[in-house]
Amino acid sequence: MGMLVGFERLRIQKLKMTESKLTKDGEQFVIEGKPNQGGTVQAEISGLSKDPKVVSASNIAYYLSRKGVNKPKVEFELLDIPQSVETALLGRKETGNGVQLTGEDTEAPYCAITMESSDAQGNTALVGFFYGVFSKDGETMKTLEEGEDFTPENEKWTFTASANPSDDKTLKGQYMAKYAGDKEAAINEIYAKVLLKEAPAA
Repeated sequence: MGMLVGFERLRIQKLKMTESKLTKDGEQFVIEGKPNQGGTVQAEISGLSKDPKVVSASNIAYYLSRKGVNKPKVEFELLDIPQSVETALLGRKETGNGVQLTGEDTEAPYCAITMESSDAQGNTALVGFFYGVFSKDGETMKTLEEGEDFTPENEKWTFTASANPSDDKTLKGQYMAKYAGDKEAAINEIYAKVLLKEAPAA
C-alpha cells in the first residue's frame, strides 16, 4: 500500500449473525470530524504477522512454522465520541434520561470497520477489518491549568479483530482487507465485503 497520508474517516458497522450469515445491525457510525460527532486522530494496527517458530529435527532447524496471524488489533486515538455512539459500540446501557450504565451484563457487539486515508498520489486508501469488538478501558479527568486554554484529550479505544465467520470460501478466516488506488470497483468491493454495503454512506 505504501505511504498513508492522514486519517480522514472511520466507518463502523454493527453486525449480527442471522441463520449463520453476517448481516448489518442498524446504520453505520461515521466518525469524520463533524462538529459534536467525533473525529479520528490515529490508528495503529498490530498483530498481522505470526512470530515464526523453528521446529527442529535431526539436530537441525527442519521446519519454520509461519502460517496465519498473531493477534490482530487496532489501537485508536479518537476525539469527542458522542455518548450514544460509545454506548452502542461498547454494549453499555442508557436510561431514559441518558445516564450510561456499565456493569456485569455489558457486552460489546461485533462490528466491521473501515479506516480511510490517502496514498502519496492522493488516491483513496482503505483498510478494513471484517469482524471484531471495541473496548475502551478507562476515562481521564485532568485539572485545568490556570491561564491555559483547554486542550481536549484523545480517547484510547481498541478494536480486537477476529476471523471472518462468513461461509464465503474467499472471506472465511480472513481478518483484514486493504486497497489504495483509483479503481472504483476495488473501493466498492471493500465497502461491500467489509461493511456489507455497496457504497459509502453519504
